[in-house]
Amino acid sequence: MTLEDSQRKETDPEREQIIAEMLRNAESTKIELPSELTRNPVLNPEAKEEPPTVVSTVSSAGYVKVWDSRTFVEAPVLYYMLPQVLRKKRADGSYRWTTNNPGQRPRRGTFKCLLHKEDPNREHYDSLGFRACPKENITSPYQVTQHMKSRHRREWEAIEKERTDAERLEDRAAQKMLMEAVARSMGKGEPTPSVPIETVVDELPVNNQEVFPCPVCGKEYQSKGKAYRKHVKACK
Repeated sequence: MTLEDSQRKETDPEREQIIAEMLRNAESTKIELPSELTRNPVLNPEAKEEPPTVVSTVSSAGYVKVWDSRTFVEAPVLYYMLPQVLRKKRADGSYRWTTNNPGQRPRRGTFKCLLHKEDPNREHYDSLGFRACPKENITSPYQVTQHMKSRHRREWEAIEKERTDAERLEDRAAQKMLMEAVARSMGKGEPTPSVPIETVVDELPVNNQEVFPCPVCGKEYQSKGKAYRKHVKACK
């Protein structure tokens, strides 16, 4: 069985009927896109010793407008390519393009790229040498992340590293405050705050006993228990 036979066997009869109707309607709505030869028909304008070559007519198979059935984005397609385009499907099996004007403008998002000139962190990004991005019509925070990963991969990696480093410092500061509070309460004979026993035992070094320093920051633990392992993992 040839590829053509396979494709014909897999076609949707109902869709093929719709496509045929679309082709008949599109025949009368063909458009011609602007051509450089139409604007400048002389092919050799700099020739001095020979007569200029002039294009008298420019013709093509004609273009037809199609619209994305969900985003309403408009695009020109060569008429002879129309059947192939109208058969294109999305991952969910729905057909993407139509020749029927939806009468709606494309959906426009309001989220800006993180590197946009109006971003609150723009001054900091300037200090890092990040160029501004004019993208300001992204449809969701998720798409902002995807845009950063695909268009500004290095900048995104640097921003993410700054964020994780800041979170790590905040965790250390909170942990230090907790340990100081525990130490103060123990020195005054006050009830010990509600802290997991494992955390207190592991993180308060005991004199004359073996300690286990973090290989990254040097923070000492009495044992390589859960708190130690959690800290080393976060400190990497």
